[in-house]
Amino acid sequence: MSAAVETNIYPYAEKTQSLPVCLRGIGGTEWQGYHQEGGQGCWFKILWCVKGRGCLSFDEQSVEIEEGDIFFMPRAYPHEYYPFEPKWTVRWVVFDGRDIENTLAQLGLDRPAVVKGCDPKGLNKLFDKTMLALRTDRINGILRCSGLCYDMILELHSLMLRDAMPGSSVKNEILLPVINYIEDNFRRDLPITELVKLSGVSHQYLGRLFRQAMGQTIERYIQKRRLWEAKHLLLETNEPIAEISQLCGFRDPGYFSTVFRRSEGMAPLEYRRISKKQLRQHRTKTA
Repeated sequence: MSAAVETNIYPYAEKTQSLPVCLRGIGGTEWQGYHQEGGQGCWFKILWCVKGRGCLSFDEQSVEIEEGDIFFMPRAYPHEYYPFEPKWTVRWVVFDGRDIENTLAQLGLDRPAVVKGCDPKGLNKLFDKTMLALRTDRINGILRCSGLCYDMILELHSLMLRDAMPGSSVKNEILLPVINYIEDNFRRDLPITELVKLSGVSHQYLGRLFRQAMGQTIERYIQKRRLWEAKHLLLETNEPIAEISQLCGFRDPGYFSTVFRRSEGMAPLEYRRISKKQLRQHRTKTA
């Protein structure tokens, strides 16, 4: 269990306010009291309970928040929270950033969320690192803290996925070896039967787990991974299209060009020409 933190820090954030994520405040207390926001708040919030019990109210509903529970609240969203016991120990972080709404929406964080019964070890570790950076580096600490704040958002997203998928630890044991195997072998012909054998479960069950976790079929995931590699090679090398096709696991260059055009809206050679031109322009501007 983490110790109580009786500190609230609102760092000067001019350096980071144009970044995708900008830390605006961080803190904690052993004696969290009543707090209300009526819809005028300008920052997003993650709060988690370290000890004790409290209540969160929003959208005409009330949720008990106890040890291990985490909630996310969008900015300008009316809500209130208060303790059920004299000592309610919480930690919190507030943030905004350039285009933060789109970033959060991509992670399914476009409305209030409560995750029950988590192990907030990851959040506590990031919290401690952020506090340390703010206290020890008054010049550039805020830059590191914006990255740490983004890591907190990703940690929350990970916990939300785990909460939405009961038995996720078992599923991870099945899926992680499969995904690692794809990463090591996507450049060659990769029959699904190899992945099924590696997983130790049926083809149908593996496919269902994969779709739940990755949001797409195994076949689609492999194809997108190959296309990602192809885009890298088109930009960073001068290899001919036929060679890149082979290097990325596409045996037929014609099929590769068709799949690439369908995905990117242009042929591989056109992608190479445009991307290299944009890269040259960027390097000229930053030189």
